[in-house]
Amino acid sequence: MGYNVQVCWEKYCKYFDVEERFVTLEEDRYILSPEKAEELIDENTIGVVGILGSTYNGEFEDIKGLDDMVNKIKAEKGLEIPIHVDAASGGFVAPFT
Repeated sequence: MGYNVQVCWEKYCKYFDVEERFVTLEEDRYILSPEKAEELIDENTIGVVGILGSTYNGEFEDIKGLDDMVNKIKAEKGLEIPIHVDAASGGFVAPFT
C-alpha cells in the first residue's frame, strides 16, 4: 500500500500483527503504482490496497494496472494476491464517471 492510505490500515496491521509494506511517495508520484507495489510482493503478501480518491490529493490509483500486475504474478509464480480497493472519496464519484 502507499503511504497515502487511510490510517485504519496502519491500525489493522498493528492490531492483527500484519507486516506493513508501504510504497513511499516521491515528488512526482503521490500514489501507489503497480511497478512500485510489485517490488514489495513476495510469497507472504496477503493483499494489495489501492485507493480511489487519495486523501492527499484526490488522485485515483491505477486499479486496473494493479489487477494486471497481480494476475501476472499469479500466472508466473502461482501466488493468489487479492486487491482491496479503498473507495475513499472516489466511492461516490467513480461509478458516475
